Amino acid sequence: MVSEQQRRRTAQLRRRGSVVLEYLLLATIVGLGVIVGLAVVRDALVTELKDLAFAIRLLL
Repeated sequence: MVSEQQRRRTAQLRRRGSVVLEYLLLATIVGLGVIVGLAVVRDALVTELKDLAFAIRLLL
């Protein structure tokens, strides 16, 4: 027969595991957001630099 103390401990461990899982999912989503955001910034920067190069070429 399982004692009340063992039940509490099991419940506490389950809660800890679910909290760790939630943080892991949150970190994964944030990481993916950062990667996508940096890719968008890279594309915008390349476009602006191309426009700048074209404008400088027209001046010369």
